[in-house]
Amino acid sequence: MAEEQEVAPRNVRGKAKLAFLGRTRVGKLSVSFRDGVAVGPNSTELSALAGRLGRDANLLPFHFLKWPLVDIEYKDRVMMEIKQHFDFPDECNKYVLKQLNAAWKDEKGDLKREYFTLFVTREDRIANRPDKVPEDQWTVLVEYWENPKTHEKAGKNTLNRKRHKIMHTGGSKSFMKHAVEIEEDPQRDAPSGTPATRLEIFRKTHTRKDKTPINELAKEKMDQMKELADKASEEGSSMYSTGHDDIFTQVMGPDSRGRKRCFGRATFPGELSNTTSNRDNAEVRSLKGKVVDVEEELKSTKEELKNTQQQCSDLKSTTNALQESLKATMDEIAMMRGYFRLFLPDGISNKIAMQIEEFGHDSMIDGILACEWNVQDLIYSLLCTDEDIKSLNGIHANVSFDLRIERA
Repeated sequence: MAEEQEVAPRNVRGKAKLAFLGRTRVGKLSVSFRDGVAVGPNSTELSALAGRLGRDANLLPFHFLKWPLVDIEYKDRVMMEIKQHFDFPDECNKYVLKQLNAAWKDEKGDLKREYFTLFVTREDRIANRPDKVPEDQWTVLVEYWENPKTHEKAGKNTLNRKRHKIMHTGGSKSFMKHAVEIEEDPQRDAPSGTPATRLEIFRKTHTRKDKTPINELAKEKMDQMKELADKASEEGSSMYSTGHDDIFTQVMGPDSRGRKRCFGRATFPGELSNTTSNRDNAEVRSLKGKVVDVEEELKSTKEELKNTQQQCSDLKSTTNALQESLKATMDEIAMMRGYFRLFLPDGISNKIAMQIEEFGHDSMIDGILACEWNVQDLIYSLLCTDEDIKSLNGIHANVSFDLRIERA
């Protein structure tokens, strides 16, 4: 079956030779970036190396069905390999990863066309595995491509691609490099130092070498842009101001999915807020919800703190009252000790003093506070015989010392 379906090989560009790697033996190649895209010397070499490594199934396995699912350890390993030869800041890693992603996807697309589509049965597809793809990875790819949902999705993508009527003529060179070339053109009719506009980039990347548009639709769009730009210029506006974006989107339609057409993989922080994806909106809503939760929690914490402060204030007031009560009790005890010395017979006075000493002064004070006794209660509790009580009552009659409780 394979022999019956043989087709002539396509005339395509071969693999990059990467001869420049010899220069990296004496030092890394420096790469400059603009708006997140490699430009200037060595940028082509960087893209070539990323393209070669991104197509290697041993470095970036193909059995991962989507790029975000590729384990980070594989991506880090490839990035380390690239940084052994090139010098660029970590902020530009995102661009290099995009280059790797593009090469990785393109290689799988080529494999599907050259080794999967040509055959009908799974047995033939498995048997005609490309040598550069490990068997376990190829089996996963074949099963994925044979899935009806995958086939349906591929059909929709093909139709969407056919709806794209204006192909660019920029080649493998990035759109940002075309923008730099426009800005460096000495014959350019624009204020010095002005960045290339999307109108200029569109015209440059959609015309042939003879300066004619790639097709009639491209010519129609260019004419519309020029007409609007001329009108804006007559009204005192400049096509090199932010108005050129309005002209481009008015003719070509609004940007979508966070992309800014005519700038390729360039990034423009803050300029694509109107095309924020649903996922980003969901993240914003989630963050707002978290803020509300934190505010509620903070409010609750403040209420708890207020209650705790009130409890501390009440406790302080209670402590102050106890201290005042203790002071009054101590004063009363001191006064009664004076009575002992002045009016009680030596026998009773000594007896009370001995019992206080035996019981303990601090324990006696605790007992007074706990039982809410007055000092007369204390004295009475220390008298053990009727003779002592009678003797004390006699003294009481002489000094108006009032004992108001009866012995149990």
